[in-house]
Amino acid sequence: MDPILAHLVDFVEEADFDSLSGGAIEAVLRHTVDTVGCGAGGVASRPAGIARAVGRGTGGTLTASVYGQPEKVLVDYAAFANATANRYLDFNDFGASGHPSDMIPALFAMAEAVAGSGRDLVTAIYVAYEVATAVATAVPPDGGWDQGIYCSLGIAAAQAKIMKLPRDSIAHALSLAVVPSVPLRVTRFGELSEWKAAATAHAAMTATFAARLAAGGMHGPAEPFAGKDGLLERVWPHFELDIAGSGRTAVEQASLKRHPACYWGQVPVDLAAELRDRVPLADIAAIDVATCRNAWRSIGGGRGDAAEKWRPPTRETADHSMPFLMAVGLLDGELTEAAFAPERLTDPTLLSVVDRISVTERADLTRRATRDSCPTEVVVRRIDGSAVTACADIPRGHPANPMTDAEVLNKYESLAVRALDPAAARRLADLLLTLPELRGLDEPARILRSFQVPKTLDTAPIQQL
Repeated sequence: MDPILAHLVDFVEEADFDSLSGGAIEAVLRHTVDTVGCGAGGVASRPAGIARAVGRGTGGTLTASVYGQPEKVLVDYAAFANATANRYLDFNDFGASGHPSDMIPALFAMAEAVAGSGRDLVTAIYVAYEVATAVATAVPPDGGWDQGIYCSLGIAAAQAKIMKLPRDSIAHALSLAVVPSVPLRVTRFGELSEWKAAATAHAAMTATFAARLAAGGMHGPAEPFAGKDGLLERVWPHFELDIAGSGRTAVEQASLKRHPACYWGQVPVDLAAELRDRVPLADIAAIDVATCRNAWRSIGGGRGDAAEKWRPPTRETADHSMPFLMAVGLLDGELTEAAFAPERLTDPTLLSVVDRISVTERADLTRRATRDSCPTEVVVRRIDGSAVTACADIPRGHPANPMTDAEVLNKYESLAVRALDPAAARRLADLLLTLPELRGLDEPARILRSFQVPKTLDTAPIQQL
């Protein structure tokens, strides 16, 4: 195997629950609760319904639970369906690899399928975050390749750990996860589609299939990174992997979200809500937003996609539109799922605020930005010529400005009660927060299967797929 692959395999083999710090374990549990809450919030969406329907009726030696579906399905499809639901609201966490908690459903599914323990799952989540974050740090997601490539490697590594595969099989799982599956970043720009919610879920499915193939004896290319026409030659020309370095673990460095929108919109929404209390909307002539390059390119029209950002045609585009998100913050004082109802996308009052917003990149803010900070300055210009300014670098939920345990649980409960009665929602949270004490995952899996899903999602066209 090539040196990079060997380095990853070494890390997977050496990872051990007993070596994890209390802070790392606590972060894994917080992110797991937050992620499952996001899944409860997104389980009734059309993409999640399609994902469930496509996998319905599959079986095999490894099956796992799907949100809101009584029967278990093949572990690959469980990973796909649950990850699609988790991702739909764009409310789950953020890190160097994009949304690392996109990997958690696949790890839960595999741990359930092989009768793993809560400790096995916690260790796997730690492994997945470390691998995905180390690779994304070596090659940030701005070279045309989508974040699913990081998920593929993280999930394959972690599932190999769950299945206790030998060294050679771990290498084959990693190779088979990434060689056939290099996704394009076009998923994230222009007019965004329903695929935005399913892209990393697809990576979860293919990585799970790769892990099963490796466990079954399939060999992958021995040099997926350094070999001829491998990742380093065709995808990542510059690559220096540093995994499990000093300092906090990757999961401790990941941010949680307070608003259901793109991470780069978190600070702008915070500032809009603050300014709403300082300036009456009727007094506002213009809103000038200066931000860093990452935010401007991702959600501020900086990729030549201003038309879509100022008139988002889909829910997926709206939650990646800085002017739309800020206009909602100024009008409503908060950002909830109601902001993305079809009628809000064409609401004249809301669009009149959108039209007063301009977004530019400012060089000093770009220089000040780090990988996960979003320096942003908003100047609200009154009709009378005066101005009010607000600025911030990091949102609530960032490791330097963390959400409290109570805030995380409040967010989880507000989402979980969409799919569960309050008692079941609380019981599920209790189980997830005590994962290290669970010998198996049968009880939390049973609650996941009991999620309530509107029957209207089970339409005839979907059932015929």
